[in-house]
Amino acid sequence: MAKHLARIHGTEEDKVNCPFYFKIGACRHSDRCSRLHHRPAFSPTILIKHVYRHPVREAELQQTATGNSNPSSNMTHKIDRVKAYEDFLTFYEDMFLELSKFGRIDELNVCDNLGDHMIGHVYCKFFNEEDASDAKEAMNGRFYDGRKMDVEFSPVTDFREARCRDFDEEVCSRGGFCNFLHAKPVPMPLVRSLEAESEADRRRNKEDRRDREREERRARKKERKERKRSRREKSSHRDRDRGSRSSSSKHDRDRSPSRSRSRSRSRSPEGGGGASDDDYSDKSN
Repeated sequence: MAKHLARIHGTEEDKVNCPFYFKIGACRHSDRCSRLHHRPAFSPTILIKHVYRHPVREAELQQTATGNSNPSSNMTHKIDRVKAYEDFLTFYEDMFLELSKFGRIDELNVCDNLGDHMIGHVYCKFFNEEDASDAKEAMNGRFYDGRKMDVEFSPVTDFREARCRDFDEEVCSRGGFCNFLHAKPVPMPLVRSLEAESEADRRRNKEDRRDREREERRARKKERKERKRSRREKSSHRDRDRGSRSSSSKHDRDRSPSRSRSRSRSRSPEGGGGASDDDYSDKSN
């Protein structure tokens, strides 16, 4: 039984777990789905929802704003495809370089789908799960191009299962509303260039961090030396003060017997200062 459940997990045969959410991290039924969506607590892949401005959707919004009652009609031929692709490459570069600050990127995919549950999605898979966690914490709630980013962990770790093979072969009959991932194509030379640039940035940041840590260690070492020198000086002052007080006390002790003897001599008969026996004798004789 356990082997059977493991075999059908995430497939159409699985009546408990949603196969689309398992494979793609998105489901057109959303929370209304009759099957379970297991949201991972950790994953090497993060999903940034609806952050890419799809040119078709943007054109539809513009048409609606101008009062066109049927914005979808003849929309595709009204889009400047060259400019739209240049804008996409700029977006891709921005995302790649920003996300690569947290670690090495294994894959970065931008959805070309038009369905509400997938449009504008960006999937970023890191080589290291901890880097994905750092990226999620840092990026969630930030803004890009006026849109607040909603970032979560994605169950997708193998994009071969998530991608639409027909789209990759340019034969998908479902178009933009396909439920499998239509990843926008990116020139491989650009990807290699971005990888090299991000790697160089990470090396520079690592060297800068090492330099800062070295300077901080030197500053702490200097501070410790200053404290140690200050303690030695205070200790030396205390020793001199104790020595001075000890010398003064010894001097006072040495002087006290002579004063006592002097006072004793002043009271003795030989000193002439006291009364003699004759002075108190009976003078009647």
